[in-house]
Amino acid sequence: MFDSPRRNHFSIVFERAGAVIAVLLVFGARSLEDYGWEIFRLSFYRSLWESAVNGGTKTGLLAFLGAAGMIWYLYISVRYWRLTTFFIDGDDFVYARKTMFRAESRLPIRNIAVVNVERNIFERVIGTAKVKIDLNSSKTAGSTDFKFVLRLEEARQLKESLLNKKQELTGEPLPQADEQAADGEEREAVAFFTVPQALRHKLLSMPILNWSATIVMLFILPQLRISGDYNMSRLWFLLVFAVLGWIWSIVNGTLNFGNYKVEQDSRMIYITCGVINQRQYMFEREKINAVMVNQPLLARFFGLASIDLAVVGFGNEKNETTHLCLLAERAQIEEVLRRCVPDFRCETQPKHCHPLNLLFPILRAFVLGAGVLALGQVYRGAWNLAVLVFAIALAGAFSEYCIRRFAFDGELVCYTGGTFNKRTCTCKYGDIQHMRLQTNVLFRRFHLSSLQFSILASSSVRTHKTGVFRDAAFDGVPEQMVSHIDSILKNKSDQ
Repeated sequence: MFDSPRRNHFSIVFERAGAVIAVLLVFGARSLEDYGWEIFRLSFYRSLWESAVNGGTKTGLLAFLGAAGMIWYLYISVRYWRLTTFFIDGDDFVYARKTMFRAESRLPIRNIAVVNVERNIFERVIGTAKVKIDLNSSKTAGSTDFKFVLRLEEARQLKESLLNKKQELTGEPLPQADEQAADGEEREAVAFFTVPQALRHKLLSMPILNWSATIVMLFILPQLRISGDYNMSRLWFLLVFAVLGWIWSIVNGTLNFGNYKVEQDSRMIYITCGVINQRQYMFEREKINAVMVNQPLLARFFGLASIDLAVVGFGNEKNETTHLCLLAERAQIEEVLRRCVPDFRCETQPKHCHPLNLLFPILRAFVLGAGVLALGQVYRGAWNLAVLVFAIALAGAFSEYCIRRFAFDGELVCYTGGTFNKRTCTCKYGDIQHMRLQTNVLFRRFHLSSLQFSILASSSVRTHKTGVFRDAAFDGVPEQMVSHIDSILKNKSDQ
């Protein structure tokens, strides 16, 4: 069925138009800030219509340019649909785009990591689906390599064709989309999170300090200026829009994470989520490069944590990291770790970082406080704000010192870091791509250093750095990394 060039479903033209609509909304919101609450009055729209009718040449030219731009974008979208093809040619998957920015790719099917089928609201209404193909590639580890829009049945057939061909080439068991594998092995349910639990995850994972700093900088400080005439009604109008944007982010994230189900069999892990836009992901256990247990600031007050995975070749678009478990109590976290990733458990007792870890964070607190205090010539009450900033930064310094831990054994490297948000990351030596010990003139005198290493993963979790420890704490770690075979080479040799 896919042995000859195929095009995407024509609906991709309208999906691409969504980007233009988003840009227009952004520009529209920026222009509306000059009018504030007037946009909710009928007189605003009457005045807008009169300006358009009586605007003369300038208004007519702008209208013509806007219409021409939309027609041009529609033209290039249709051209993109017509000149983009894909098909299966023997052992390869061929992709070609013959537009102005040409692209031709011939991909060995055996190198495909995962194939997923996803449907958003628009696609569910018109009966289409999106096929997302991810490769075993470090360059594109944080994004989906190829996306195609087809009729739902055709999308499933393309996925099945690619996976069947990969099975023929590699001899690996075929991952099943239903509840029972071909060899009779049933999936094991690992975890399930309802919509209220997904809402809890989004609320307690919120970067509260970042939001607070943004509100202070954009909305509070302008009111404290010693001189200057500001239209505060417009300022609060923007604040309302910011709050609405935050609410939309929470609601959208909740709908995406709602009914989050994690299942597994002896080789694969399956994730299904979404209340409206339903998503299904699957990946092999051997593709897991790191396991991260996260405790955001608000979640720590309730004793909750979540589990993220760094999965090679797996691109989850807007949510790059793969959630193995949403925020849950510690007992459930331990149970999920035991059942899904038992080989990512370090057996040695972690060591606490050196007290000199406090040095630079405390200096940072003084610099931040002094910087805010220097604004006293511009803002009223800068002294109080400086004290508050210094206190938060100082609390962050001591929190960072208390959190930092490091441990390693014959197979794993494990460290805990963060300031207010706590993260424990565990990696295998064979998954580490680069490692180095860092120090400076001061730390060298006390035989102190920190360990920095990188793994094959998305940009958000690729680089890792421990706190400052005595050099003896890292004795044997570089040697262990060198002695272990790279996981990718090992997996290829096993095939």
